[in-house]
Amino acid sequence: MRMKLKSLAACALVASHCLASAPALAAAPQSNKDIVTAFFRMMFQDREIDEAVRLYVSPNYVQHNPYMRDGVGPMVDFFPPYFDQHPQAIVEIKRVIAEGDLVVIHNQWRDSPEDRGQAVVDIFRVDKGKIVEHWDVSQEIPENPANQNGMF
Repeated sequence: MRMKLKSLAACALVASHCLASAPALAAAPQSNKDIVTAFFRMMFQDREIDEAVRLYVSPNYVQHNPYMRDGVGPMVDFFPPYFDQHPQAIVEIKRVIAEGDLVVIHNQWRDSPEDRGQAVVDIFRVDKGKIVEHWDVSQEIPENPANQNGMF
């Protein structure tokens, strides 16, 4: 009987500790992976471009894509017209990998459901909860690949 009471007391102590720490866990900052994934979904899947940039991107954003200038302005200027011209565009996340301040999203970008599209790797650097830097590489998905392994 005494052992059961000790076990119950230990369980109660653990439960009270878990309940007491729950608000702190709920208030914990998002991981870099969560930040970038939320940004990517909001930006390219939900197409809430202004809100995605406001919430997740630093005003001092550095862009390594050679076709786009630094800063948030070029993204905000480019993507609404792109999505207007390609209303059926699909951006599908295949995998997300994070290490330290870097987050990589391997994704498939298609202008329409019929399009084979491109395999894209986006690399983001996060600092103090904001995306501060971006690199990307992309490759067209061929009609007749040399193997059947797929790009994803």
